[in-house]
Amino acid sequence: MKQTLDLPQCFHSPLGRFDPRWKLAALIPATLAAPLLQSLVPALTAFLLAIVLVILARIPWPWLGRRLAVLALFLAFFLLWLPFAVPGETWDLGPVSVSRPGLALAGLLLLKAFTIVILMLALWTTAPMTSTLKAAHALRCPGLTVQLVVLTYRYLFVLLEELGRLRIALRVRGYRHRANLHSYRTVGHVTGTLLLRSYEQAERVGQAMRCRRFDGRFRSLADLQTRFSDVVWFLAIILTAAGLLIWDRW
Repeated sequence: MKQTLDLPQCFHSPLGRFDPRWKLAALIPATLAAPLLQSLVPALTAFLLAIVLVILARIPWPWLGRRLAVLALFLAFFLLWLPFAVPGETWDLGPVSVSRPGLALAGLLLLKAFTIVILMLALWTTAPMTSTLKAAHALRCPGLTVQLVVLTYRYLFVLLEELGRLRIALRVRGYRHRANLHSYRTVGHVTGTLLLRSYEQAERVGQAMRCRRFDGRFRSLADLQTRFSDVVWFLAIILTAAGLLIWDRW
């Protein structure tokens, strides 16, 4: 099984050459600022600026489009009813009345969700995972949090591989999932087996880390160097995010 996420490697793009520490310090506040926008025009501006970052990161458009489409499909269950439930000025489309405030609210939420996802994808695709986590550690992010992210990222694929072996073992024994008591009992047994094996794996990993004198510090061979352009990028992103918030409040 592939031991990494399906992320394009845009490390040599203009945004990828941005120092991971400054990039993390810029994009995380920008991501936190996006949900605070309450007006449609500033949210649309933030989305367009996020698209500019996609161009600078050279993220493949088909790859990004598929993920945004999945996000839009998921949000559709929560947003489709807003144009018909929010009170206010309405547009009559035959027998159906569409609320203008509800339509604007649905668009606002969709734009903010797209902006947040794009900023996070730009962060993760433009630097290796180890570099980003080393940058987080350098920015005084708690070491325990960094180590938990590392271990979760690494051993999530191990658990998925173990689940795949259990599923194969069930199918070769003639099991087919159906809506009956036997299937529910089998799923419960598989879940318990997976939890037990994951616990045993965690014990072995913990013992191996203690044998290697693990001290809680995240170490990486990534070389982090600050350049003048990194500071310029950082100030540009932070000031843009602050400007959007001020514009939104006014």
